[in-house]
Amino acid sequence: MIIKPVPFSSSLMDTGDGSYLELFEGGTKPFTAEDAFWHLALRTNDTDAALERARAAGCEVWVEPKTLLNLGNSGADVRLAFFKGPDGELIEFFQSDKL
Repeated sequence: MIIKPVPFSSSLMDTGDGSYLELFEGGTKPFTAEDAFWHLALRTNDTDAALERARAAGCEVWVEPKTLLNLGNSGADVRLAFFKGPDGELIEFFQSDKL
C-alpha cells in the first residue's frame, strides 16, 4: 500500500485536562461558510498565556485579550481572545471564575 502525503496541515491542541482537540486545514479549495464551523470557544485558566502560545505557533490573532465585565448581567467577568484557525475559523480562548 502506498500512502501519499496529505496536502494540508493539522494542529493538535492540548486542552489542559488530558484531552486534545485536533484541527485540520481544509485542503486546496476555497473555504466557504458551508464547509466548516466558524467559531469554537475553549475555556482556559490563562487566556493571555494560551493566546501567546497560539501566536508563537504562527496563528493570526484576531482579537487581543480583553475583559468583559458582568457578561450578560450574569455577574461573571470573562477574559477572552480570538485567533484564526487554519481555514479562517475563529477560535476563542476564554476564562472566568463564575462560568
